[in-house]
Amino acid sequence: MVTAYDPNKQLVMERNSHFKVWSEDAQPDGYPDKVQYDFGLTDEAEVTAVENGEADWMFDPPPTDRLGEIGTKYKDQVFINTLTAWWYAPMNTRIAPFDNEKARQAVAYAIDRKTMVNLFGGPVLASPVCQVLPPEFPGHVDYCPYTKDPGQKWSAPDLDKAKKLVEESGTKGQKVTIIPQDVAVDKSIAIYLQSVLNDLGYVAEVKPISPNIQFTYIQNTNNKVQISISQWYQDYPAASDFLYVLFGCESFHEGSDSSVNISGFCDKEVNNRMSKALELGVTNPDAANKEWAEIDKAVTDKAPAAALFTPKHVDFVSKRLGNFQFNAQYYWMVTQSWVQ
Repeated sequence: MVTAYDPNKQLVMERNSHFKVWSEDAQPDGYPDKVQYDFGLTDEAEVTAVENGEADWMFDPPPTDRLGEIGTKYKDQVFINTLTAWWYAPMNTRIAPFDNEKARQAVAYAIDRKTMVNLFGGPVLASPVCQVLPPEFPGHVDYCPYTKDPGQKWSAPDLDKAKKLVEESGTKGQKVTIIPQDVAVDKSIAIYLQSVLNDLGYVAEVKPISPNIQFTYIQNTNNKVQISISQWYQDYPAASDFLYVLFGCESFHEGSDSSVNISGFCDKEVNNRMSKALELGVTNPDAANKEWAEIDKAVTDKAPAAALFTPKHVDFVSKRLGNFQFNAQYYWMVTQSWVQ
């Protein structure tokens, strides 16, 4: 329970003497009697504090210029885990130019996902993807049509194929505005995407907006957002949390800040398959996941969003911290670790 809190300095949590373990399987007893969060350090200073044993863990991702250092000198204290999450560029399927399926597919073919990964911090921090469902997630089967050699994995962009699709779509020369969050990584991804769109023959510009409002802004159809940069981190481990939530017809709400189907994608046939897969999952999860894998392919083929990469999470802990455990939904399981 929280026993002390100063938003500018510190948060202290201590073991709740009134809590009783009612199920060891559901909630094993924890090791720490006290957990102390100290605020105010830069990410560089956080790394140094963990290295020196002045802190046991850092909240922020280690800066890329320190990854080589901690990965060699402190490799036994570094834990890297792929997240069940997705970075993507939703394209508005209801307004030009991305109301044209070929225009959307062109963007998906043209993106160099290796560049995207490097903008995020390199292969230590991300992996390129072409589809919606994250790796090792229920319903995931490797699938990548948008690459030089279509198959299971992304290899390289196919700019010739992309330019041909733009010509066929009749959308060449149209203006496109990209809306990212006004933070370094998102802006760099958007600026790269701007160069891709310009190479395809569009006239693209980037308009970053505050992280406080970007996510709701890009959802609202009144703002007529053509393409944006967004992320989705799982709420629960089910394929529906990505496919149905992000691309189901029921997730689209005209003129609302709460319309998480940012692309406005609504394919009646695909949506009916989603509904049936949801019902099937109640009685036969394995069969449902096989159907979700096919739905993932169907949505990917129609390209309401360009898949970019799957992020990874880096935990850097002190030498004295033991029994580090990671959960895909909750990340570091603080209660299961100890310090000596």
